[in-house]
Amino acid sequence: MNKKEFLDLLRQSLAGEVDNRILEQSISFYNEYISSQSGKSEEEVIKEIGDPRLIAKTIIETENASYRETDNRDKYVNYNNSDDYNGYSRNNDNRSSPNKIYHLKWYHMALIVLILIFLFIFLIRIGWILLRLFFVFFVPIIFIGLLLALFRKR
Repeated sequence: MNKKEFLDLLRQSLAGEVDNRILEQSISFYNEYISSQSGKSEEEVIKEIGDPRLIAKTIIETENASYRETDNRDKYVNYNNSDDYNGYSRNNDNRSSPNKIYHLKWYHMALIVLILIFLFIFLIRIGWILLRLFFVFFVPIIFIGLLLALFRKR
């Protein structure tokens, strides 16, 4: 396979699957790469590079993964900003906004979990104190009240 056949097959495999800019960058890259390998024939370089359909598949998968990552990031952008450009916010300040979703780092999550554990322990401790107070003070008062009520009726 010569350089022209390789580039044509790569172009056909990428056509309609990726943006034209990516297609042209890929064709340009492989064209320059094949031409820049001095001391080797085009066929040897193309054989080392591999199947253009496999290269195209890799480029397509990379672009799709990049698109999904960008799409996921854009879901969290505040679009009520007047600096929006083509749906992407250029406002990178960290001021609070109602539409902004914050992603917590692991150590923030660990701190929140520790605070919740201490709060839970504190509430249990308060519960035990109130339970002891109930048995120490209120149960005898109720018991004395019941005894008084019992003896009053006789």
